[in-house]
Amino acid sequence: MTDNLTPELVDYLLAVVHLTAKRGGQCCIKLIEVSKILGVAKPTTSLMLKKLLRMGLITKSTQGIAISELGLEVSKTITKKHEVLENMLIQHGLDHDRACEVARVLELVVDDSDVTKISRTLKDSQSECDKLQCRLNSAVRSRKR
Repeated sequence: MTDNLTPELVDYLLAVVHLTAKRGGQCCIKLIEVSKILGVAKPTTSLMLKKLLRMGLITKSTQGIAISELGLEVSKTITKKHEVLENMLIQHGLDHDRACEVARVLELVVDDSDVTKISRTLKDSQSECDKLQCRLNSAVRSRKR
């Protein structure tokens, strides 16, 4: 399912997950909320959410947008990959922000099996940041460049 995902589409997916989590898992998220959290225009947000809807990663109702079971599964996988790749990059000398930025791109091209192998070689150090919030912050920073 992640074959057609881009880092930008993942940004929108994770924004929906983040906003849902802030509401204690309650439905539903409004397009304007996603637009605000990512700092993008409503038409762009609408286009990207339509793509996620076609992929089955989100659902839409009259109340708003919700994460689908598939979307939740994909977001968890990507967040875990991001965490492992970010920790690897930090252990190899990158500062946190740069490691997060690079991991944002790598998370979609590195296979799950490779991430598993990488995680076995890492020291037990963990970044103390909230990975979902960290990943969203990286998305916002990348748009400002």
